[in-house]
Amino acid sequence: MGRSIVCMVWGMVFTFIIGFIGGPLVQHTYQPAHLLLIGAIFGLLFALIIPTITAKSVKDDSEYSK
Repeated sequence: MGRSIVCMVWGMVFTFIIGFIGGPLVQHTYQPAHLLLIGAIFGLLFALIIPTITAKSVKDDSEYSK
């Protein structure tokens, strides 16, 4: 649970910064609410998918490799 929350927060921070920098470069309006939602979704996906992928390649005693 903690990993998911941390990944969601960092995903929101990164998309917030990327949107702030990239928005003017591509001439789009800066919409923080959309960026934070997208960041939360990608952070949650990364928190759920990455441990599953790495557990398949490295056999250990984690819950994901079973």
